[in-house]
Amino acid sequence: MRILFLPNSYDSPPSRYRIWQFVDPLRKLGHEVTVRVIWPERNWTPSLKFGLFKPVIAFSGTLLQRISALWITRDIEHFDIVMMNRDILPSIRFSSIESWLCKRNPRIIFDFDDAIFLGPRNQKLKKILKNFALLTPGNSYLAEFARSVNGNVRIWPTVIDTDAYQPLSHRSTGKIRIGWSGSVSTVKYCLPLLENVITKLSSIEDFEFVVITKSDPKIDWKNVNYRFVPWTPETEVVGIQQLDIGLMPLEDTPFQRGKCGLKAIQYMAAGIPALVSPVGVNAEIVIHGRQGFHCRTEDDWIKYMQLLIHDEILRKKLGQAARERVVNNYSINSIIHQMVREFQIISQRR
Repeated sequence: MRILFLPNSYDSPPSRYRIWQFVDPLRKLGHEVTVRVIWPERNWTPSLKFGLFKPVIAFSGTLLQRISALWITRDIEHFDIVMMNRDILPSIRFSSIESWLCKRNPRIIFDFDDAIFLGPRNQKLKKILKNFALLTPGNSYLAEFARSVNGNVRIWPTVIDTDAYQPLSHRSTGKIRIGWSGSVSTVKYCLPLLENVITKLSSIEDFEFVVITKSDPKIDWKNVNYRFVPWTPETEVVGIQQLDIGLMPLEDTPFQRGKCGLKAIQYMAAGIPALVSPVGVNAEIVIHGRQGFHCRTEDDWIKYMQLLIHDEILRKKLGQAARERVVNNYSINSIIHQMVREFQIISQRR
């Protein structure tokens, strides 16, 4: 099959985990895969340094995005499958291109892994999503919205490359390392949820709190032994592998229920027990007491972190079970053949 992927950027998490990581596996299966990204990328914004010229630069960037979108889809009719992660253009006022592309090629798949339908994008999405051959939301919460506008829906969970994510054979010496990994945009939402529990735990236990992200949030919590680990695509796995316990706190809000559990999956693939807020799909990914624990209150977080700090055997047991669960359910190998079957069915449409 000739497959065209249209991710929303080169390195954003949705693009990397929903699109880019499938390119090589599909090519190894004999498919011809092309990937194109609009320029400037979807999340581009003009720098503040442009000052008075910022509106002009912003208008020029938007115009270039529209021209680029037309260019990268110039031959869309010639592909057996087209798959885009989110709408091709970020503007909520510009909703005609996706509908036009679906008329030119009835074999286009729309993928999304966040609650992008909340807020001002809702009406645009309702207008365009009915035209796609298939919608592939990342969890059942997102699928509820998808089914309200299109009957062709398949849930494709976020998965990772379990050949790259491996447990370390030997733990490096040092204090127990409890950590959080995430994007800069989620730091301001997630870390405040941990401040009280990490501060309280630090007063009674000796451990290192590790934060893995792109820029140092400069945590200055009382008595907390804090270490920042810079995130890069090249060091992402190594950073995760340093942890003994992985944390994924979430508030129970409509937007957070749309999250697809990437942090928990990363910890688990590296053989690390995951402590999660049982919000949305997190409650499915981590089975309480088997691969980690569900934490609903501050007391829960502290209790289960203490339990794992003092029980190395339990950490290893949960970590092994976590790794097995990801390999079986949240790995590239667990979903790639399902993807191909869906592609083959849709490719028959003319």
